[in-house]
Amino acid sequence: MIVWSYGGGVQTAAIAVLIREGALPKPDLTVIADTSRERKTTWAYLREVIQPYLDPIGITVEIASHAMAGFDMYAGNGDMLLPAWTEMGRLPTYCSGTWKRDVVENWMRLRGVQKCAVWIGFSLDEMHRCGKAHRAWAIPEYPLIDKRLYREQCKRLVQAAGLPPAPKSRCWMCPHQTPEEWQEVRDDPEEWAAAIWLDERIRAADERGGLFLHSSRVPLAIADLSVTDDLPLYRACQDAGCWT
Repeated sequence: MIVWSYGGGVQTAAIAVLIREGALPKPDLTVIADTSRERKTTWAYLREVIQPYLDPIGITVEIASHAMAGFDMYAGNGDMLLPAWTEMGRLPTYCSGTWKRDVVENWMRLRGVQKCAVWIGFSLDEMHRCGKAHRAWAIPEYPLIDKRLYREQCKRLVQAAGLPPAPKSRCWMCPHQTPEEWQEVRDDPEEWAAAIWLDERIRAADERGGLFLHSSRVPLAIADLSVTDDLPLYRACQDAGCWT
């Protein structure tokens, strides 16, 4: 049995093209984990582009509710799940595992899945993100890596299929964002206001008052989003591996 863990970005769109063109088999189930904080552009692209593209071959992208996550902002021991910035560096990334991987696994169990391969859309330039199976019954597979496809090749594949470019799938408050990505969030007043509120909330809830969403370690409301930081371009979740 194949379960496609739909991430919503460029690589996801490439997998959709490969399935429709017959280069990949049709998955038995397709699901996206709703983190409750995904950017609107991800949902719009799914609703307006990918789902209509998949309808003729009978694939429906189902949504796994954030209610299936065991925790929200804090783990049971009180640890912050977000990789928030501190004066000492950055906290570990636990949100991806809790909000995506675990939610997809819980959803699969509710659907009666006993054993399956889970498709994750990492491309060849992301091989370092591949990890061991979290559950013995759900074995991760990487169809784009098997096809020897890099991210740029995925973009060209999507373009050749006549689809518009896929936006990068991410949460609007993700501390991993580049300056340019933060500017995109700022361009959406609703998402920007929510990110500022959350930035203030995590600081107020921290005894030390030293947690920040932005790498400059200043309140997001006054952060200079035009400054290019010296962090690597690739800064996705390393611990659990965001399935995007």
